[in-house]
Amino acid sequence: MASKYDLSKQERKANKAKRKLEKQLIADRKKYGNIDINEDAKVNILCVRFGTKYSIEYVQRLRNMVERHLTVPYNFYCLTDDHTPIQGVTLINQPNQGYAKGWWHKVQMFNPVLPIRGRILYMDLDVVICRNIDKLATTFTTDFLGIRDFNRKFHSNWKYLNSSVMSWNHGTQSHIYRQFMEAPKTAMKLHGDQDWIWKTSKNIIKFWPEKWIQSYKWEIRSREELHMIHNQRLFKTVNNDVSPDKECCIAVFHGEPNPAQVQDKFVVENWK
Repeated sequence: MASKYDLSKQERKANKAKRKLEKQLIADRKKYGNIDINEDAKVNILCVRFGTKYSIEYVQRLRNMVERHLTVPYNFYCLTDDHTPIQGVTLINQPNQGYAKGWWHKVQMFNPVLPIRGRILYMDLDVVICRNIDKLATTFTTDFLGIRDFNRKFHSNWKYLNSSVMSWNHGTQSHIYRQFMEAPKTAMKLHGDQDWIWKTSKNIIKFWPEKWIQSYKWEIRSREELHMIHNQRLFKTVNNDVSPDKECCIAVFHGEPNPAQVQDKFVVENWK
């Protein structure tokens, strides 16, 4: 067996990262070991909230929309650094890692020791649910699913991931978390979490039917209707006549504007 002096600098660095990850997993198991885990039969709705970009209100509104539009049994979880109780939501608390971009906390969803079992349906906090989402919870239940990135609107053969709505079975995609923890600085050279998930899982992940989940600013409305005002990208006018495809159950607000910045009737009536 080679001694530590025979290993290259890169190999020693990899071993150090592996030991760090093993210690973290042990610590996580101790932390989450006493949390009650509900029965596997329920789908697990999961959202992530770290820092102050989104207020608790966003979690509450997502909870309300799920309550209105999901009829199968479910648990609702929020992975967060905030210990403030939210009615109807089970908090999974973790320290804020201080990532330059808060979205990197989404990688923690794939930690195999999180107190969740069974099917997970993850949604960003700034989506708008407008119709029944049972089909997202009860179909393709052996697959890892995400959205084909909304650049599909402009490039028919575009194949990339948007991570605003994803679904997988707990523990099956732990490589996303493990590889990130082994080399977080390398991972964070990419633009964001969805780039990392795609890089590590492009041969595994499948895409939702495209009409089920649509981009609000590109597919339901048009990007030509956007303009910059006070350094924010907003719609030039309020449009109360827009509506998604009849099969669409979730409108995604990627980038700007977010639902709080839109006064269209569709958003006002559904995002509450």
